[in-house]
Amino acid sequence: MKVSSIFLCTALLLGNTLVQAKTLVSGEQRPIMLELYTSQGCSSCPPAEKWINKLTNDPRLWKSLIPINFHVDYWDYLGWPDPFANNAFSKRQRLYKQLGHTEYVATPGFVVDGQGWNGWFSRHAIPKKQQTSPGKLTVNLADDDSAEIAYMSTKSADKPLSVTIAILGFDQNTVIKRGENRGHVLKHDFVVLKHITKKVHSKNFTYKTKLTLPDTSEFDSSKRAVVVWISDNINPSPIQVVADWL
Repeated sequence: MKVSSIFLCTALLLGNTLVQAKTLVSGEQRPIMLELYTSQGCSSCPPAEKWINKLTNDPRLWKSLIPINFHVDYWDYLGWPDPFANNAFSKRQRLYKQLGHTEYVATPGFVVDGQGWNGWFSRHAIPKKQQTSPGKLTVNLADDDSAEIAYMSTKSADKPLSVTIAILGFDQNTVIKRGENRGHVLKHDFVVLKHITKKVHSKNFTYKTKLTLPDTSEFDSSKRAVVVWISDNINPSPIQVVADWL
C-alpha cells in the first residue's frame, strides 16, 4: 500500500481528528464578526456568496475580521433542500429581528457585530466597529478534537453566558438540480458545517468549559476553520470572538 493510501485510510478512520494543537487568544479589541444569512434555494444569494468568498484573501482575516456564512432552511420548500441549512440558523436570524437588531428576515441578509447591515446592497465597505474591550477569550485546541475555553470578562460576571464553536468549510461546490438556482454550480466559503453551543457559568469573573469539536467528517472539506464566540443566552450578538484555520 502506498503512503498516500495509508494516510487516506487513517483519515477516514479518525473522522474529524485531524486538528493540530494550537491556542487562539483574542486581542484587546473584539474583531468584526460578519454574518451572512443565505440559502442555495435563493436566486438572489449567489452574488452575496461570491462577495464573501473573496474575503478568504483579505489581510484582516481572523485578526480583525471574521466572516461566517449561515445557511437557513426556510427556502427549502421551493424544491431544493440546502445541504448546509440548519433550522438553528433560521432561528438565530429571526431572533435578531425579534430583538430589534435587524429590520427583516430575508436572504441575503447581513449582520455586523450583532446589528443588521444593508450596506452590501449599495456596495459600501464593511463598517468599522466601535472600539471595545469586552474581555479575553482563550481557546486551547488539542489534537484529540477537544477545546478548552476560558473567557475572562471585564464586566460583572453575575449571569451565565453561552459559548459557541462553529467549524467552517471552504471550497464547497454544489450542483443545484432543482429550485430557483437550478443548473448552477454554487461555491461556498466560510460556510458553517457544524456547530455546538453550551451555557457556561462564571467563577471569579472567569468562564471555563471544555467541549469536543463538532464532527464534520460527512463533508468533503480539506480546508476548514474554527470560530469560537461568547454571547448572552438571550442575545446572539457576539461579545468576544476568535477564529483561525484548522
